Amino acid sequence: MSKTATKTPPTSQTAVKPQSKGKKPAAVEPLGGELGTSTSKFCAGQDVVTFTSTVGDALPPSMELNWRRMNRSRDKRWVKNLAVFDDKRRCWRYVGAMTRSSEKPSWFTERGVLQNFDDAYLALISGIFLLSQARTERGEAALSEIGMGFGIPVKAGERSAEDFFALLRRRVEKSDGKSFLNIKTRNVATGEEQTLRVRLNFIALQFQAYGAYMVHLFRRFGMKIYNTYVIDVGHGTWIKLPILDNEVDMVLADSQPEGMHAITSNISKIVYEKSGGRFKVPERRIMEKLPRGDFRIEIPGEGVFDFGPLLEAEASAMADRIAAVVRSDVAALSDRGAFIDYFAIVGGGAHLLGNRIRERIRQFFGWTPKLAKERVLSVEDLGLESRIANAVGFMLLARDQIAVENDTEVETDFDVANMIEDYPSK
Repeated sequence: MSKTATKTPPTSQTAVKPQSKGKKPAAVEPLGGELGTSTSKFCAGQDVVTFTSTVGDALPPSMELNWRRMNRSRDKRWVKNLAVFDDKRRCWRYVGAMTRSSEKPSWFTERGVLQNFDDAYLALISGIFLLSQARTERGEAALSEIGMGFGIPVKAGERSAEDFFALLRRRVEKSDGKSFLNIKTRNVATGEEQTLRVRLNFIALQFQAYGAYMVHLFRRFGMKIYNTYVIDVGHGTWIKLPILDNEVDMVLADSQPEGMHAITSNISKIVYEKSGGRFKVPERRIMEKLPRGDFRIEIPGEGVFDFGPLLEAEASAMADRIAAVVRSDVAALSDRGAFIDYFAIVGGGAHLLGNRIRERIRQFFGWTPKLAKERVLSVEDLGLESRIANAVGFMLLARDQIAVENDTEVETDFDVANMIEDYPSK
């Protein structure tokens, strides 16, 4: 049986305390964001920004100038050529795709854990800036005051969430009891610099896969609570997040260090072996082919290699492992007198594993295919890409918080129309 959703999830927190009820200005813009193992995603209104989860040292000024002179790329977009000034280290840092030219790039989210909070903070303000930039390029006003829903990796845990809050409190500027983010950026390809000053009204943290639950809560469940088990298959990890009575079940919530990378890595190794050690396919090339259903790669000197059968075997094996964990969790919940109404499959790997996992869940419960379609959910059926579901959902979480503070009804409709990526999908 469903319940009416409480507005703000009990496990969310605020790093900057919102104003009292009825006093939050209508100009507060809801934003959502998450730091993924492969890409970080941010959402505001119709815009979603995604960029690679890397931050790196900038080139020395003379070398950067030479890079600019030698650069022949026609892609001068901010998201592709972004540098952010790190006011703690007092230096410029490259973000996302630009880190391929960095002398020292690093992944700030790896194996489902936040590796570097300072770099994660730079990713956070980069996402805010790029969302604001998308508006100004349409002739709209820049962001000036925001409330944010933000997803952190499950393995970060509650202690890491508190540590991240503490970092935010140290790095925001306080003025008249308000908190501000001062963001200084540079487009390395053009040399243009910009600054953005944004008031951070609040930030509510939740675990990453909770965003996908919010999408279903708003668009499918009609703001009624159903116990939902989210399976989020990402690049480097897959997350399981049982949500009972609108709260994360921390006993079972976890992320496993196995995702799409495990599949593409194995395929790359097989291709390397079949070419006699003469050719290694970059995993990114394999990853790009998967959404298009193109499973053929030309190997110089060897002809065309069809990795479809290998992909089928690898994907089926991973779906088996995920389904085994789900069955174990369902049994554990049953022992506690709890049950799951819906399963939701999201993430960049949902297009490959979604139907396979659904079929295994169907077989476990003995459901008909029609019932399995109704109980094992896909955000694609809601007109939304699986890989951006969490970012959109955290934007909805922030919108919900704003409605609570204004004591108004939350707007449940949303439409994502503009995707901004550092590596555009082909």
